[in-house]
Formats: sequence, C-alpha cells, structure tokens
Amino acid sequence: MYQVKKRDGPLVEFHIGKISGAITKAFEALNKQFHPSIIDMLSLRVTAAYENKIRDGVITVEDIQDSVEEILSDG
Repeated sequence: MYQVKKRDGPLVEFHIGKISGAITKAFEALNKQFHPSIIDMLSLRVTAAYENKIRDGVITVEDIQDSVEEILSDG
C-alpha cells in the first residue's frame, strides 16, 4: 500500500475511507441524495484517476483532491 503526503509534510497511511468521507460531505453540502454504494464506486474511481501520480509509493493530498474534483465534476 502507499502513503499520503499531507500538506504540512508528514506521510500517513492511505485510507480510502477518507476519500469516501470527503465525497459524502460534498454530496451533503449540495443537499444531494446518495446511496453508500455510489460513494464507494466514486471513491474507487478517484483512486484509479490518480494512480499514475503515485511516485515511490507516495501520493500528495493535493493530487487526491484534484482527482476527487475531477471525478465529481464528470458526473
């Protein structure tokens, strides 16, 4: 598994639940209805979208955020 480089520098273990949580908050902020399975599918699409940006087992929070925005704007 790979690690995530946070904005302030430290490396932390990757947890897809954090992506799912961010997507859920985005849906809730827009008062959009959703099913947990849709959140799971979108989270997997995000990880696929940034896969080519992983370098030496590390991805940045910014790259993840960019991929979340890209996937949510597609749909």
